[in-house]
Amino acid sequence: MFNKGKWIWHKDGQSKDLYVNFYKCFNACGKTVLRIASDSNYTVYLNGKLAAFGQYADYPDKKIYDEIDVSEFVKDGENLLAVTVWYIGENFFTYKPGNAGLIYELECGGDIIAYSDADTLSRVSRDYESGVCHPISGQLGYSYHYDLRGYDGWDQPGTEKQGFTPSVVVDSISYNLNPRPIKKLILRDRIKSKMAMQGVFEYPENRVNTQTDMQHAMLGFRFPGEIGSGGAGFPFEFKANDGQNVFFIVDLGAETSGFLDFDITVPCDTDMEVGFGEHLVDGRCRTSIRDFTSDFKLKAGRNVFLAAFRRFGCRYLQFFIHTNNVKVDYAGLRPTEYPVNAKKPQLSNLLRNTIYEVCENTLLQCMHEHYEDCPWREQSLYTMDSRNQMLCGYYAFGEYEFPRACLDLISQGMRPDGILSLCYPAGADYPIPSFSLMYFVQMREYIDHSGDTTLAADLYPVLQKLMKTFTDKIGENGLCDNFRDGSAGRVWNFYEWSATMSGGDSSKVSYEAPLNADLSLALQNLAVICRYLGKDDDAERYGQIAKSVNYAIAKKFYNEQTRLFNSFDDRAENDYSVLTNSLCLLCGAADNVDRGRILEILEKNGGSYEGIRIIPNTLSMNSFRFDALLKVDFEKYRKVILDELDRDYLYMLRNGATSFWETIIGDFDFGYAGSLCHGWSALPIYYYEILNG
Repeated sequence: MFNKGKWIWHKDGQSKDLYVNFYKCFNACGKTVLRIASDSNYTVYLNGKLAAFGQYADYPDKKIYDEIDVSEFVKDGENLLAVTVWYIGENFFTYKPGNAGLIYELECGGDIIAYSDADTLSRVSRDYESGVCHPISGQLGYSYHYDLRGYDGWDQPGTEKQGFTPSVVVDSISYNLNPRPIKKLILRDRIKSKMAMQGVFEYPENRVNTQTDMQHAMLGFRFPGEIGSGGAGFPFEFKANDGQNVFFIVDLGAETSGFLDFDITVPCDTDMEVGFGEHLVDGRCRTSIRDFTSDFKLKAGRNVFLAAFRRFGCRYLQFFIHTNNVKVDYAGLRPTEYPVNAKKPQLSNLLRNTIYEVCENTLLQCMHEHYEDCPWREQSLYTMDSRNQMLCGYYAFGEYEFPRACLDLISQGMRPDGILSLCYPAGADYPIPSFSLMYFVQMREYIDHSGDTTLAADLYPVLQKLMKTFTDKIGENGLCDNFRDGSAGRVWNFYEWSATMSGGDSSKVSYEAPLNADLSLALQNLAVICRYLGKDDDAERYGQIAKSVNYAIAKKFYNEQTRLFNSFDDRAENDYSVLTNSLCLLCGAADNVDRGRILEILEKNGGSYEGIRIIPNTLSMNSFRFDALLKVDFEKYRKVILDELDRDYLYMLRNGATSFWETIIGDFDFGYAGSLCHGWSALPIYYYEILNG
């Protein structure tokens, strides 16, 4: 906790996408510890060296602070603390705005030797460009723009500090600060990137914006020897003809999450655009589907830059520089990783070992301040996505601190209508009721693997309230009706990315089999949690409700003619989902019906029957299908599951995957946005482990 530090900000107030510099000089004499928190994000330089970065993803009313040993960066005598805070101030799926602010203390030998107060000097940044408000995507939030001509060395010792004024103390931010519940990220060394393509470019005559211009630019390929000196790596010097502009594309070698890092020399002041992406299917990064770009103003001479704010998740970077003479000493990323000990797989063959290791990379690229669905376009924490990440992580990393923190963070996303937000923390919201039910599965599995019941005990009122929201909606037919748009906003009745299952009408009452099957599973998992906590009466009650829901599902949705479960009572009458039937089998709703055809479509993940359509399961939901099959006959379906995993994941590997995709469609899915690294697709880790692959 803080003894002297106060929340402070720049005197001119707060606005969206604002960067503010703070500095203070102090004297140190030994081991030095920094405590710091901000809204929204921070970087710390001590005596000109990057010493800390990365505010924990928290909620405004429950701020998290970091405590960092910075002794290696300080010296006896006078030192310079320089902090830049990026205040986002806008609702996204990764951030919920509070008031702009910074709080810090430096402690040495038991004494507070420097702290945030009005004597800390501040100014609006002259290098990071404020107020651009350029979102990469509606989920992820803002990109950044940087002016190397405006950088005046303010964060370096011995330089003049221009334009700084005393800060103001902010009274509107909570002092209920808690220590970071997980480890800090590690900043790795530069990746040994190499050039994948190079040449000259020309933008369209009628320019639109950076993302579109980069996508549609005319590229003139040149072999390295035709345009400069150097090989595929760096350094490399470009020398194009007068009037031409240089471009190059960097291959990081694998899907990577990290900070942009470059060292580029140009003969004159000029502009540079940087794009990033997961593939080069278009002969360049696909920047236009989302705005995967950032703009820079380079100064004449050497330009060295490391962006310790926004992580890029990608395999490729492309640089468009508006001059014909460029020397590149480095261009790439500095990976940022959560520290875990990844298991070295010892499976039955090389393919499965390779799949396991690529799954581990997939998990690592989706694991920073919290679990992320994907590192490229969202970086958001979802319950459904993180359930798979947690489950696989228990086997791959044997680590429980990280999932515990995420489960706690999710609990803070309870909405006024009693369901969970879509993401955590998030100001923008479009909740998925079925995902709220997955929270009970996550919590039960966390206890199973960690043996820790303290979190569930602390959050038991949250679990009860969340479940009551669903059980209160159970009507006379024994089913929970769907959720609808209301005073709390829009609701998304989503189940998976497949036909009929990605969201129906949320304006009228209907009944949906997958929602009720999810509810049954949630009730059964909550009953197990209750038994862990010694609440046997509650366990019995929740178990009985689950049985009654199962009976109602079978009565309402099982079709005696097709011998399958319908998904909905108001649509898609002849469309049968493998996911729906998997859930109904897994939760027990199919215990007293003919299961023969259900098992057929689950085993094949589809099928062909006259007059009806079978909608296959997607990668993300395979856990329910696999678990349903194993519930019926473990030995019979063990090989079926292993063979399918081998087949699907080999397909991705053969198509260049260094991490596994959100859907098997790959780069053309989601309106060409693609998603080639997604945490929920790491499921082979779990199934190879439990099936002795």
